[in-house]
Amino acid sequence: MRIALVHPTYWPEVRRGSERVIHDLGVALAERGHDVTVLTTHDGPSSLAIEDGMRVLRARRPPQPPGLAAYEYHLTSAPAAYWRLRRGAFDVAHCFFPTDAWAALRARERGGPPVVATNHGVPTREYLVARRYRLDMQLRIAREADECTVLSEAAARPYRRYLLRDPVILPGGVLAAEFESDAERAAAPTFFCASALGDPRKRAGLLFAAFERVRAVRPDARLVVARSRDPFMSAEPPALPEAAKWIDVEGPGALARAYASAWATVNAAPGEAFGLVLVESLAAGTPVVGDSSGATPEILGGEPVGATFAPDDEADLARAMLAALELAERPETRAACKARAQEYDWARLAERYEAVYERVVARAR
Repeated sequence: MRIALVHPTYWPEVRRGSERVIHDLGVALAERGHDVTVLTTHDGPSSLAIEDGMRVLRARRPPQPPGLAAYEYHLTSAPAAYWRLRRGAFDVAHCFFPTDAWAALRARERGGPPVVATNHGVPTREYLVARRYRLDMQLRIAREADECTVLSEAAARPYRRYLLRDPVILPGGVLAAEFESDAERAAAPTFFCASALGDPRKRAGLLFAAFERVRAVRPDARLVVARSRDPFMSAEPPALPEAAKWIDVEGPGALARAYASAWATVNAAPGEAFGLVLVESLAAGTPVVGDSSGATPEILGGEPVGATFAPDDEADLARAMLAALELAERPETRAACKARAQEYDWARLAERYEAVYERVVARAR
């Protein structure tokens, strides 16, 4: 199949969850013989490159006019998606951002390909009314897309309630082999946080306060935080607490080593639609901590590979972090974590994405 993966940002400019999912999915699909094109935008001139077996078409990203600040993000990138989908020879367009999905539906009306629209967040009421016409756009996408998908059952529940459609659940995944590392586990009990703490939704303050509570019980505990290089997350997180440090995880193997050398990985954000950093950590053999209101319980799957905490509860987060340290000291935990991560290996997940594309293309024909 000729598959277009569409998103307004892509790496190396941005390496957040959606961008990593798109990259790794594209790699897996290309390895399975599909013709994959990533349609995205950037600050430079329009360009075409072959990267990791995929074509990457980058259109110039127009500046955001002040008058659009209250509307959906990346509206100025929609025209590029529209024109490239209208003119391109694609069997299916898989859009991972609402403005791109809206543009793809308009392109479909004029001969463009069928549209798979993925919501990579949790469409709560608060989210849907936070920007002008966001709810209208999301309802139209849910009503008109050939297929709608979300990352987890935690995201599917509010999707059904507010957007009135039952979405397909297609989780994110990992290229598990990339997270194999021979790094030794740190001598001191060490937590790793790979979340972009410049984003206030990631609850840096909550994590740091809980870590101080952990240190009252385990004075030798350490916290390592990956430095975010995301140009769209400009807010500065609070100053690091004592016994915490920033690290850079750029370059081959650096992220895998950071996960493997930690005793546990912590994501303090509430209501996550998925939590890719948790799956990456499991693939490296390291147990995880995440909140109970999002997809973390689904990722754990009832296996002894992590601990959950009540959302925005500092004391309960500290308890879960201490529980994860106990898990890390069990000799069987590393193997259990890796086994659980295999459920999210793209070698398995790619087939589920293919099945959705095949169904959509068959209906269009």
